[in-house]
Amino acid sequence: MLVTLGVNQTIAASGSQTFTYSPNSVQEVHLALQDADWEASRVTVQIGSRTIVNGIQSYGLMGMTQLVSGTAQNTNNGHIRIDLGNWECTRMDNLYVTIQASSELTGIDISAIVDEPRTAQPLKWTAYSDNTFTSPNNLYAISYDSGGFADVSGDNYNIEIRNRMESSAPSLISANTYYQSLILSDAYNVQFGFLNKNVVPMQTTYNYSSSAVTDTIITCEAVGSTPQQRAQAKESKAMALASVGR
Repeated sequence: MLVTLGVNQTIAASGSQTFTYSPNSVQEVHLALQDADWEASRVTVQIGSRTIVNGIQSYGLMGMTQLVSGTAQNTNNGHIRIDLGNWECTRMDNLYVTIQASSELTGIDISAIVDEPRTAQPLKWTAYSDNTFTSPNNLYAISYDSGGFADVSGDNYNIEIRNRMESSAPSLISANTYYQSLILSDAYNVQFGFLNKNVVPMQTTYNYSSSAVTDTIITCEAVGSTPQQRAQAKESKAMALASVGR
């Protein structure tokens, strides 16, 4: 179900605010951000004490959102959808969404999809600024320029991508071409690259030049669930099915 964590909220320049909700499970977080420079704000999502979105720029999250949404984006308005798969909230864990503003933000809407039983693993979104790093349980990744939000369609450097099954070294120009073939909105079609998609979660290593315009990679990674979380998910699904059959 859709729940509201905050509506028409204002966060002062360089300020931050945390919005919370107490669900049984969490599936998605949605944000609507207004005002110029919304792109430089940062978003952190936690389930209890566990960070599952690590202070990622709203601009980068918007780049991920364009893969699944055709909502219009512009320099004064950004819409973000964070797919978290299915996180079971055990031990009274709450959902926390923290927004760190660069310039003042007004009219913010913070909402979430919670308590919808899904056959999905928990997902974690991580931003990496290192030129060489390894992403555990990687599902897919996008790349972009976090410093100036520059056009990367001419970023003529190769990026080496390796997992246990295969390796490649495509140009970051090709990564942008790939991204453009997948997005549902063309508002920022030359600002991102789509790097890879793993059918199953696999440890994946990225290596690219520090001279590239591209300087940040955001990954979507699968997270293992505990026996308690799996049992709770099974119980929630059974209850949902039982209610449908009534």
